[in-house]
Amino acid sequence: MSRPVPGPRPSRRARRLCLAAAGTVALVLAAALVWRSAYAAFTDSTASYVTTWSTGTVAIADDDAGAALFTATGLKPGAAQTRCVAVTSTGSAPAAIRLYGTGRSSSRSLSSYLTVTVTAGSGGSGANCTGFTPSATLYSGTLAAFPAGYATGLGSWTTTGTAPESTTYRFTYALSATAAATAAGGAAAIAFTWEAQNT
Repeated sequence: MSRPVPGPRPSRRARRLCLAAAGTVALVLAAALVWRSAYAAFTDSTASYVTTWSTGTVAIADDDAGAALFTATGLKPGAAQTRCVAVTSTGSAPAAIRLYGTGRSSSRSLSSYLTVTVTAGSGGSGANCTGFTPSATLYSGTLAAFPAGYATGLGSWTTTGTAPESTTYRFTYALSATAAATAAGGAAAIAFTWEAQNT
């Protein structure tokens, strides 16, 4: 019997190409298996809800219709007057509201002879004090010593943020019956200011 004649052996380059092709095929098959495994996995996720933020507001106004609380001239010792003003908060954020004076001026020491009493309460308005019900005396002293900033301001009114919320303030001034003669011809001024700061 004659033995089969072996065919020519593949070249080294052909063997390398075959090995490279086999490696590539193996990688493709492995990747396909992994992809199929990932694709077939069970998944779940939570519901997605939109999260939002917004800020509250702080807003106050009084009912003096843009007019000065007092405009008094020609005063004599013992003169006095009373006025009311209602302050309303329309803000949505809780706030501490305090009263103080700004732009103070005085000549001939008049502010030292003017006494001011401030009472907080309800009822009444900038038009008149009819129906005013007092709840607390906030200040009773000279105009010269009236608080000049929020830090030392008057009042413990803290709003809840449920608008509208109001407090009425009754002001009474009096020129001392014993004012010195040197106060004659004097002048005094102050701007009563309410400020709200959120708490």
